Order: sequence, then C-alpha cells, then structure tokens
Amino acid sequence: MIKIVIIHDDFSVTGGGEKLLGLLARELNNKGFKTDIITFDISEETKKIIPRNINIITLKNKDYKKNDKGRELFAKLNLKNQYDLYIFSGHNCIYTAKNHKPNLLYNHNIPESELKKTKQNEKERKMHQTNLKLESISKSSSEKIWKRLYKLKNKIILKKIPKKISFKLDTLRYLLLYIFNTENIKNKIETTNHKENIKQIQKIIVNSKNIQNKIKNIYNKKSAVIYPPIETSKYKNIKHKNYWLSINRITPLKRIELQLKTFSKLPKEKLFIIGNIENKNYHNFLIKQKPNNVTFLGTISEKELIKKLSECKGFLFTAKDEDFGMSPVEAMASGKPVIAPNEGGCKETITKKTGILIDNINSEKIIRAINKLNQTLKNNPKQFIKPCQEQARKFNMDKFTKNMINEINKTLKIKSQSFYPKRRFKPPNKPLIPFKFTFQK
Repeated sequence: MIKIVIIHDDFSVTGGGEKLLGLLARELNNKGFKTDIITFDISEETKKIIPRNINIITLKNKDYKKNDKGRELFAKLNLKNQYDLYIFSGHNCIYTAKNHKPNLLYNHNIPESELKKTKQNEKERKMHQTNLKLESISKSSSEKIWKRLYKLKNKIILKKIPKKISFKLDTLRYLLLYIFNTENIKNKIETTNHKENIKQIQKIIVNSKNIQNKIKNIYNKKSAVIYPPIETSKYKNIKHKNYWLSINRITPLKRIELQLKTFSKLPKEKLFIIGNIENKNYHNFLIKQKPNNVTFLGTISEKELIKKLSECKGFLFTAKDEDFGMSPVEAMASGKPVIAPNEGGCKETITKKTGILIDNINSEKIIRAINKLNQTLKNNPKQFIKPCQEQARKFNMDKFTKNMINEINKTLKIKSQSFYPKRRFKPPNKPLIPFKFTFQK
C-alpha cells in the first residue's frame, strides 16, 4: 500500500484550504492510499471536517507561531523513508521539502513577501514599506528626526529631485537603517529562503489560473491547475428570504467595509456576515461602522451555514484579488447569484448567467448590482437556480479526485490507468528493424 502524508502549516482555523485538505485526505484514503496528516496545530472545529480514519499527527510546540520558529521547526523535521509521497500545503512546511522526496505542493496562495515584489503590487508595497520603516525606527533615539526626514522625502523630495538622486538618497538612508535595525535584512532573507525551498518542490499544483500566473511570474516555475472541490450534493435551494449573505474571514483583504457602506445606504435590505475573526482590530473597526441591518454571525456549524446559503436572496463577495474563492461556488451550488469583483479567482468561477462581476468595485456599483438582481428575482425567482448549480458542478469532488490522483501518479512515476500496475513488456506496434553493420574495405 502506498503511504502518503499531507503536511500543512496550521489547522487552527477552518478555512477553504483546510476544508480542501480534509477532503483530499478522505478521498485518497478511499482510493486505497494510506494517508496521514501532519501539522503543528489543529482546532476541535477543524477535526470535524477530517474523517476519523485519518491519522492526525500534531507536532505540539508553543513557539510555533513566533517569528520564524515555524520554518525552523519544519526544517528540522525528519520523516525520511516513512512515506512514499509528501504533499505540502502552506508556506512554512516547504522548508522541509529538501529532505522529503518525492513531493508535490498544493499551492493555495502566494506569500505576502513575494507579492510585494511584483509590479502589480508596487504601489501597495511602497505604502506597506513606509509603515514598516516608521515602525522600525519608532523606538530609536532619533525617532522624531527620522520620521520628519522620511515624510519630507515622500512629500517633497520625490517631486523635485530627479529619480537617480532620489535613488541614491534612498540607498544611503536604507544603509543607515540596516546598521541600527535588521528587520529589512530579515525580510530579504525570508524571500530568498522561500524561493530556494520552492526549488525543492518537484510538482506544483495550484487552485486557479490566477495563482498559476503568479507562480510563473515570481518563481518562473510551471504548475498544474486543479480547482478546489465542492460537495455539490450537500447544498440545497429553498425559496429565498429577505436577506443577503457574505462568508469570509474577518481580515482587511476581504474588504468587508465595502459591504457595510453598501448596506448603510440600503436600509430595507439585510446582510448576514459569517466568518472567523482573524484580525481583531479590523473587526473592532467594522463593529463601529456597522449599520443596524447588518449582523455578524461569527463561526457557525456547517449545517447552519448550508441552511443560510439555501435561504439567502443572493451572495456578496468583496475579497481583493481572491486566489480562488470557495464560498461563491458554495453559493452557486445552492442556486444563488453572486455579486463579486471582476478580479482574481472570481473571473474563473462566476459567469454572466450566475451573477455580476464588478470592475473597480465600490459601494455604489454594488448597490446597482443588488437592485438589478432584486428586479430579476422579482420577475423570475428561479432564473439563477439551474445555471448556478450547473456552474458549481464543474468543481465537483469526482473531477478533483481524478485530477489529483493523476498528478500523484505522475509524481510517483506510476501510470494513471492503475494504482498498482504490473510491469509488463508491451511489444511495439511496428516490427523492430535490425541494425545494419557496414564494413569499410
């Protein structure tokens, strides 16, 4: 029996990636692969999505989440010769890839440190960099001087001094900062180490073309797209009630403030927001902005979530450049139309028949989309049910399992027709032509 281990950074939060790995472990086990899961942390809620016959090995360590400790601990992990295949999922766990082969990586997203280097994120990177520099010198004795100089440079110098001189000033300032603070050096080392460890991955599988393009641009590596699975049979469509639904982790990248601003202008509409609080400061900010017709439900059971999806009027999704986006597909599996930004993975999952994609999304455009869907549902309440459910079936479990096993077999150099093929000699279709020897006189 082939033994496989799925190594994931952290199962403390139940997100789309964790659900996917639970389903993958279950399907591999059902197909005859002995599958284990190794991680540093797992919550009781996440354990519910993983079948009981899957062996979960928890590498307990209190310091795991402190700075680079997770990477160090994974780098020391030794599972040589214990498994036939190592499947990685996460950014820290790949630090053990060098010693564990054959291997493959299911890549859900790109680390922030890598994204900041791309041209598309250049403006955001500079803003983030500015904040980091100001924070890094906040405790130094020359705090006020540095802050004033930095702000002066940003507001005045860049506008009046040529780029070449500005670049030299930047270089000098960064060198001085490096002398007193090594934070920037650490960031650079982190990025370099990540790229070096990615080189140790033999096969990369990604969850969308969106991530595939980023992998190619950042690492110059090829990857195969296998969309995450949705158990479509779980979801049902019930006559809708008067509320909209949003499912996302409470974090700034989900742009939930757009949802609040939208519904503050639509007092007759209701919105329920489901999701785990990942950023407490951001959650507190949202609570202060929240209008009366918006309710945060937090984390709820899968049964309750399916019920909420089945009865909602439609689904609202505002995440920025989402890697894939499982919740919109779950909404479509429930026969519900989706309003989402025309970016990231949403472009691959949502069509004109299943919802509305918005360019340069803002609250005014969301309001227009909601009003449009309201009118459509009023005229024909069943218009979206069939197209949405058909679209969701494209991401079904059977397709995912088949594609994953094909990639696993390729990695193990096993023919895709059989899990345990017998080596047989196949005679060629054409007769063999004997070599002709010529002798020189």
